[in-house]
Amino acid sequence: MKTIEISGKTCHIIINGADLPTIYWGEMKNSSETIEKVLELCEDVKCNYIIYEVEDWNADFSPWEFTLNKKMSFSGGGRKTLDWLLNDCIPSCEKKYGLAGERILCGYSLAGLFNLWAFYESQAFSAVISCSGSLWFGNWVSYAESHTTPQNSSVYLSLGDREERARDRIMATVGDCTRRQYELVCGDKNVSRHILEWNDGGHFNEPEKRIAKGVKWTTGEV
Repeated sequence: MKTIEISGKTCHIIINGADLPTIYWGEMKNSSETIEKVLELCEDVKCNYIIYEVEDWNADFSPWEFTLNKKMSFSGGGRKTLDWLLNDCIPSCEKKYGLAGERILCGYSLAGLFNLWAFYESQAFSAVISCSGSLWFGNWVSYAESHTTPQNSSVYLSLGDREERARDRIMATVGDCTRRQYELVCGDKNVSRHILEWNDGGHFNEPEKRIAKGVKWTTGEV
């Protein structure tokens, strides 16, 4: 794994073949343990990884401003993150490494929400992996209902079966919001492959295994 900086963001890069799928996976700074666990679980998967770090999770992965409660708010910096992906990260990596395979977005929790939004918004990716995505986020379902995915795309959604038991009343809607998201995916003629996978446990149960399952399904390794 090679670590470089692209326009101010640290990126961990693994290239296994220029024609293989490339997974663009966003993580919080200093998440090396999570990254290592996922890569170990996916050691037989044939793909490339561009793993980028963000400094402010709630800001960098929120598509628009939203206040959850008195203790948690989101400033909507996701547009800057998406612009960086499209204008800096992807062009730089595709030129430097000759990448020609499909582009796949991957993320967990709020990054899972961000990736779904980026998938709809940019139309620049062929697949998305949204694991335990924060689909309770304000006005998300309305946004998804008014957008369509790229043509011939694949969508992987997953959620823990205890996540909708969250104490916060808004977060507790994540189950219904995820089910509605899957209904939209199933009805989207542009989606050629899709799945909603339910995992045991709450939001913080074995995130690495959940990400790895998404990577394997999306790349056709399962």
